Amino acid sequence: MTQDNRTAFEERPNVTYEDNDSEDFHTQNFFSHCHEKMLKDYGRNCSQNFSEIMSELGEENWCNMEMVIRHYNSLTVCMESGSIESGCFYPNHVVEQLFVRIHPQYFSLCSNEEDLLDAPAGVVLVATLLPILLIPFIVYIVVWKSSLRD
Repeated sequence: MTQDNRTAFEERPNVTYEDNDSEDFHTQNFFSHCHEKMLKDYGRNCSQNFSEIMSELGEENWCNMEMVIRHYNSLTVCMESGSIESGCFYPNHVVEQLFVRIHPQYFSLCSNEEDLLDAPAGVVLVATLLPILLIPFIVYIVVWKSSLRD
């Protein structure tokens, strides 16, 4: 760096220059023209592939996440790629609609096997009253200790 360049740089040290070739510029222009029809076509292809795979798995395995998760991830990646190819942000309303359609179709009968039961009333009562009763006691101790210092 020459002396002239240093002097010019030191005069404006907090200046940020925007590069028109930056990634943000390309991304902004790229995503400004979302082709929803193209994305919906991608969505049909992705969901059709997912449906074929799910049919091969069999309805009895649809709730087995170990068997489904890889294919579900493939559907997600497919839709993300389709969004990028069609110049759309990801996620978007078209992708959301696709997943909203797919979930009831394949996962509506699935329940979480680890659903927790409600705690007994006694446990809830103790867990609620204990902090309520301790707070005034703790406040009293803090006030009492602070008055001893004075």
